[in-house]
Amino acid sequence: MILWTQPDGSVIATPQPAHALLSGQLARALAEPPEPFEAVCLAAAQHDCPWMPWEAAPEFDEATGLPRQFNALAGDEHVPMWEAGVRAALANWGGWVGLLVLLHGRHIYGMNILHNRMAPTPAGLAAMEGYVARTPAWAAQIMAELGVTEEQVRPQQQKVAFADAVALGLCWGQDRFDCAGVQMTRTGPFTATLDPWPLKPAEITLTTEARRLPARFANAAAMQAGLASAPRVALSFRLTPAA
Repeated sequence: MILWTQPDGSVIATPQPAHALLSGQLARALAEPPEPFEAVCLAAAQHDCPWMPWEAAPEFDEATGLPRQFNALAGDEHVPMWEAGVRAALANWGGWVGLLVLLHGRHIYGMNILHNRMAPTPAGLAAMEGYVARTPAWAAQIMAELGVTEEQVRPQQQKVAFADAVALGLCWGQDRFDCAGVQMTRTGPFTATLDPWPLKPAEITLTTEARRLPARFANAAAMQAGLASAPRVALSFRLTPAA
């Protein structure tokens, strides 16, 4: 879950796959279109497919009284889930999508290791380092099957990383967020600018769905019941160029 506390104390909870839908919309609007277009846009929209089983029954965080936030999971919890997601993407959507989900995992684990993110523990760090070490051989095998080179793949992986960062910054309520070299600056709760402007249209509105939760739940059972009945929230974010 991506949790964004609101002024009234409620929390907008966005499942990771729902936030990824914003990424897919962004990928389709890039001034430099992805290639292959449909496969990369699908990968952007589904890059968080590894989270789908977890988001269907999120765990309770006793410290917050809310579902565990995405960065509260340690690497040894997250890596097996991510590798299963890569296999699911390969089986269901093919080589390009599976490859980009695989490489996105390497990107986020590299960032986590560098910046000491994602509930750092010795076991978690070892799991992330192991994933990063295994990725090149796995990626090379998929690229060989696709008949593409790392030079062809890298720009597409960077597009997915950019789109993910923008979507995360929006759903997480960040005022400023570095999105792979593009600065996102919030100008209102549901408006933001990007600098430099990387999109083809003069402005864009991105939409997805989340849930509105109370400030906290008493226990795990209350959280699960509360999630099932929580009101759905249609999120709509308008992005424009910086002045």
